[in-house]
Amino acid sequence: MNTGRGAAGSEKAREATVRITQFLGLSLVAAGLSTAALAADAPSAWSDIQSTKKFVACVVPAYQPYSWKDPGGEWHGFAVEMAKDVANSLHVGVDFVETSFKNVVLDLQSAKCHAFFGFNATPERALAIDFAGPLYTLGFGALDHQGFKAKGDRWADLNDASIRVCYSVGNSSEQQIKRFAPNSTQVALPQADDCALALLSGRVDRYIDGIMGVLGAHAKNPATGPVHLMTPDYALPSYAGVRLDDGRFQKFLQRWAEYNRANGNINYWLTTAMDSIGIKASDIPPEVQF
Repeated sequence: MNTGRGAAGSEKAREATVRITQFLGLSLVAAGLSTAALAADAPSAWSDIQSTKKFVACVVPAYQPYSWKDPGGEWHGFAVEMAKDVANSLHVGVDFVETSFKNVVLDLQSAKCHAFFGFNATPERALAIDFAGPLYTLGFGALDHQGFKAKGDRWADLNDASIRVCYSVGNSSEQQIKRFAPNSTQVALPQADDCALALLSGRVDRYIDGIMGVLGAHAKNPATGPVHLMTPDYALPSYAGVRLDDGRFQKFLQRWAEYNRANGNINYWLTTAMDSIGIKASDIPPEVQF
């Protein structure tokens, strides 16, 4: 019998797990302190923009209709148009820095950019950065691998280990899946394009994202199945994220967001960006309201 050895082995494994967890925890704390130190040393976003005469926006590459580069290296997308308008309102130039949903909070904290347009103001993120908005409100959509047929489009219909669901790391869809379909087989990939490719190759059954991200992925990859709107429709407001500092830039951006949402500019930038990649008004589910 190996009962003693098995118990000893299990105890050693648990001890090793604890040591690794403690190490990772200390590493994360150290990384957080380093980022906080960098942010403390940096001038406020408002002071930096005024002194450099440049507004820097973080953007996710190849994420239509939010932001993408053309072959000539020029940025396009509704997040890009928002950044350009902010810069114009500030009477400064604009630059773009690539980021990901996984890294954008750290990029804002470390002053790599001044703002990021288009993600949810979760309580966890609000511990680390500030927000302005909301800019618009979006529900969640899905694309399926050809041949896959879910029981339905309710979140609960995905709560099965036999269903492989993809999301991009740090995207708000990650939290929704973990909350409403925790038993699904979850495949977390770095970028939205990675999920689309996984869908096309048959590695996953369903790809979940905000409805605009799903519409953009379908426009780029028509071989994916039809667009589904997840229900219940837990539509969440999207904001511009900014660094926590003296608050002067956040106050300006809050007024900018209120003004441009109320007069229809934000809706215009959204629909124009979608139209530019072939998403017509008729392609948008009627339940979707920005």
